[in-house]
Amino acid sequence: MRRPSDHPEAERRRASLPRRAVRRLGRGALKLGLLTAAAFAGGFAAFMATLPAPPAADPVAEGIVVLTGGDDRIDAALRLLGERNADRLLISGLHAATSRAALRRQHPANDSAFDCCIDLGWEARDTPGNATEIARWARANHYRSLIVVTAAYHMPRALLELDAQLGDVTLIPYPVTPDALARDGAWRDPENVRLLAGEYVKYVAAQARIGGDKLLRMAGL
Repeated sequence: MRRPSDHPEAERRRASLPRRAVRRLGRGALKLGLLTAAAFAGGFAAFMATLPAPPAADPVAEGIVVLTGGDDRIDAALRLLGERNADRLLISGLHAATSRAALRRQHPANDSAFDCCIDLGWEARDTPGNATEIARWARANHYRSLIVVTAAYHMPRALLELDAQLGDVTLIPYPVTPDALARDGAWRDPENVRLLAGEYVKYVAAQARIGGDKLLRMAGL
């Protein structure tokens, strides 16, 4: 005699339970993926909308720092120094193979400034490293205000890292727009989109790391 639990309908229900669970998990994963994508898209759009524009007038400060990554950044920093918008310049994050003599040859119009007013930093390998190198230089020179020169898309993260180490120093952004992002249709180029999306991810990660460090310090840990 067949037991009630062995009835064909009961067996079918038992067999369908794993399939229903899998379908529920699949729907949950899809919803989570869509929410994550929407949050990323919204945050990325806000990030892009708040990227700093070049100031209407050249700023003035005690020192200038430029985070390497393109000749356009160094050109802008050298121009500010040449126009006496600050007393001294630090070029941070230089490649180990880049010498002072090589920079002189690349920027002959600023040759004399390399004798008196330009310091070079080779230690930094990333943006947190730039912040450490710049903080050390600013404190050694007792500077209370700095013009920060870097790419516009990199500026939010650069300021975040610098402020974490130099909270008592006024940071004045001087963003530079790379040629690749300045041309018509630049925002439709997949390479540019990947560059900017990657920078946004790094910015969010830096926010989380620096915010976590602050919370730990407040908790005395």
